[in-house]
Amino acid sequence: MKEFAARNLTALVLILLAYVWIRFSSELAFSIVLFLLIGAAALEWVRLCRPVMHHFAVTGTAALLVASSFTFKTPELADTICLLVFLFGAYFLVRIRRTEQLASFVRDFAIHTGVVFYLFIPLYYLLRLKQLGPNYLFFLLAVIAVGDSFAYFVGSLWARYGKRIPIYPVASPKKSLQGLIAAVLFAAAAAIPVLAIFPLPVAQSTAIWSAAILGLLSQLSDPVESLFKRAAGRKDSGSILPGHGGVLDRVDSYIFCAPALYALARFVWA
Repeated sequence: MKEFAARNLTALVLILLAYVWIRFSSELAFSIVLFLLIGAAALEWVRLCRPVMHHFAVTGTAALLVASSFTFKTPELADTICLLVFLFGAYFLVRIRRTEQLASFVRDFAIHTGVVFYLFIPLYYLLRLKQLGPNYLFFLLAVIAVGDSFAYFVGSLWARYGKRIPIYPVASPKKSLQGLIAAVLFAAAAAIPVLAIFPLPVAQSTAIWSAAILGLLSQLSDPVESLFKRAAGRKDSGSILPGHGGVLDRVDSYIFCAPALYALARFVWA
């Protein structure tokens, strides 16, 4: 009961902070906060993949990600990606000074490069959505929140009174087909009131099936993070958010959904 109350209180605070951040922040302020969040998630990612990590490697990962925010004025994302990969590669080449360190070189490089391709690039599209307009982010957050909530509710209800069908038992034993269907349906239904409150230049029918796609992707992105947590023997990526775990636990839904919504908005809705 205490954990449930803490979870709801944390969720309420996060919702209020997210609204203020999205609605009233400048692009620069939005970028700074976004990359602090990505930096925090990156720290959790590295510790999750390799619990015993030299503190300089962890700090360096976060510092490179935050510093990379200054490259976001470049017109091409490819410039940012190339710069980050170069910096990561240079860091590891400088770090290898003894023959015995070669055994961990490939593993460490893969872990840190994973930060770029698993966290940095997908979450970069939150900034791109902000540049399109704050209502795109409100649409994203709202339909995912509704889909996730009903997936949890329906999945729990079905587990109690019926037979739950797991969709990915290796990663997330509690993720069920019933919850997945609920997430898709209720995310689609949520598109109607969300679009009325936060208008976007898109037909209602298009917004509905787009929200259904986001609901599906949000349910698929969670098991991906869960694979790493289970491999590390961890329930949560961190403990900074009472009742919710770590920052990575909160942003995992947007890793697949942010690029998807940006692609839809730019190439389908337009």
